[in-house]
Amino acid sequence: MSIRKSEDAGYGIHLESLDVGCDPEEVVGPERAAAEKALVRKIDIRLMPLIMLIYILNYLDRNNIATARLGTFEEDLNLHGTEYNTVISIFFVGYILIQVPTNMVLNKMKPALFLPTVMCCWAVVSACTGAVHTYRGLVALRFLLGFVEAPFFPGALFLFSSWYTKKELAARISILYAAGQMSGAFGGLLGSAIMSGMDGKAGLAAWRWLFIIEGTATIPVAILALFILPNYPESTKWLSPSERTLAILRIAEEANKEDNHATSNTFEGLRMAFTDPSLYLIWFMQLGLNTAAAFINFFPTIVATLGYDTTETLLLSAPPYVFSAILSILNSNHSDRKNERWLHILWPQIFCSIGFIISATTLNTAARYTATFMMMSVYGSFGCILSWVATTLPRPSSKRAVSYAVINAGSNFASIYASYFYPSTQGPRYWQANVANVSFSALCMLLATVLRFYLAWRNRMLDRAAEEDLVAEGKTHGTRTLELAGRWQCDPDYRYTI
Repeated sequence: MSIRKSEDAGYGIHLESLDVGCDPEEVVGPERAAAEKALVRKIDIRLMPLIMLIYILNYLDRNNIATARLGTFEEDLNLHGTEYNTVISIFFVGYILIQVPTNMVLNKMKPALFLPTVMCCWAVVSACTGAVHTYRGLVALRFLLGFVEAPFFPGALFLFSSWYTKKELAARISILYAAGQMSGAFGGLLGSAIMSGMDGKAGLAAWRWLFIIEGTATIPVAILALFILPNYPESTKWLSPSERTLAILRIAEEANKEDNHATSNTFEGLRMAFTDPSLYLIWFMQLGLNTAAAFINFFPTIVATLGYDTTETLLLSAPPYVFSAILSILNSNHSDRKNERWLHILWPQIFCSIGFIISATTLNTAARYTATFMMMSVYGSFGCILSWVATTLPRPSSKRAVSYAVINAGSNFASIYASYFYPSTQGPRYWQANVANVSFSALCMLLATVLRFYLAWRNRMLDRAAEEDLVAEGKTHGTRTLELAGRWQCDPDYRYTI
């Protein structure tokens, strides 16, 4: 629903989800800036640490199979040829299939109930992987794991976009993504401890304990999330009335339109998303980035080409993840402060491409290890791309929910075919994979450039239409301006972030 001007009623804006009128400058008294700062801090405390912990567990349960491979995993399950690659790929089949429908559901459900429920589901499936004995059983469980893990990440992004403004969003998405990267470092250390200390305990191989321990660890966190996670601003009970009004208003002001989940039509949002060219540009931009980043599923194997034993390989895998997390947060924070996305997407892709080239062209140990850090910089662009979704496809909330799910699900097609980029026969340089990685990074940069100039064109068209309407009709919100705003589902005063 749009924010309605209500000058004759004595206030500036009518918030339809609360059915109240307010003046943006007086909604919480004269100290709005201080009140908004306190509100954001309150949201951060309730939302960020827990979502980060959940994403760490999500990432661990998804990627612990790469650590298991360093043990007797393939031998015990009698995996041959490309069967391991198929196991990696099948996860993303389930992951892709369910994301759009679940985000459409999430727009109408309470996140504090929905997200903990899917957490419990993936915890059970992941832990059951420790009991599998056949290739077919493993394939079935990995498919189910993708199915139940899929709702979390796009759901978390959608929840973020319902609470944070465009100047706050990229940094927080990157912090979330950094948690995933830190889980790579933490997962390597934890995996090292389990793989070296649990082998043979209770008659089970170390890799079985790896799945059991990391899977069951998710359940108590899911119970905690049930009581701590917020819902949407209009339905979160631990906000005071003035905080709730401010939370809704500050997001509404960004798009000159209120984020009303109750009245947002789910299937109309689906239609709007799929008829907007911006969706496809961001989708394939993220697809290029995800393809280049697919080496993460084989990262311990890539580090193992340096020639160290299993424990040392897992320990050496940790620092590049830490570097990636720090880089991603700093880049996205700078992007938020400058309110700019394009250049902040480009430079990490250039940097990681140099790392791919080094990895493909030399066997020098120091150079190859340095290249792993540069390769990890691919993640520096993630927060900027995903926050660009919220400012490019902002309203209604159903359109934004569908867009996040489509982009996250569609871009993960990369993990299906990219899982075959790293057959063991092509090690240690994996030059074919690295050439492909450079190509897909270039695709990401090309589409980011196209989107940047496309959005700049939209802004110019809105400016020009407002000028023409002012001359022809004596007002800036005339026929031409309203036509463009209706076509792009934005307010006539809205301007896109580039």
